[in-house]
Amino acid sequence: MSGRTIGIILGLGAGCLAMGIGLFYSLSSADLAVQDRQPVPFSHRLHAGTLEIACQFCHRHAKYSPVAGVPSLALCQTCHQSLPQTTPGMKVLQTYWEQKRAIPWIRLQRLPDHVYFTHEMHLFAGLTCTSCHGNVARMTGTPRAPTYEMGWCLTCHEQRGASHDCWTCHK
Repeated sequence: MSGRTIGIILGLGAGCLAMGIGLFYSLSSADLAVQDRQPVPFSHRLHAGTLEIACQFCHRHAKYSPVAGVPSLALCQTCHQSLPQTTPGMKVLQTYWEQKRAIPWIRLQRLPDHVYFTHEMHLFAGLTCTSCHGNVARMTGTPRAPTYEMGWCLTCHEQRGASHDCWTCHK
């Protein structure tokens, strides 16, 4: 092959690679507000802020298991069954209840399978929910944590004198 042919092949290959990378990033960073839209509009600002409901009232598993979990519809109804259905969100909640259907919440956080994380261990160490999730009492929606990149975790471990042993977090 001539040098010109090799140059064309390399140029086409580089162009395809660039388009593939661009497509990957455009799809992976698609509008998170749309991706994260929950089936029932939920305001942490109202529940955790105005009403001062503790995080662990709704996320009951956090203190005793690796995952915090999302509240069951029955737990929501503990309060909502006695409230008038004054907002569209409350009406949607009531519809799920009447139809005896679980709310299909959108999972926002997912760590890779090789990473071991437990809320229980972090709460036991004295961290609060806001340490990682920010001040949810000021957030109208359901927030993602800022990041779960390893460097972020290691910085926190370093600041608190926590373990740097790889096997603490990696299976």
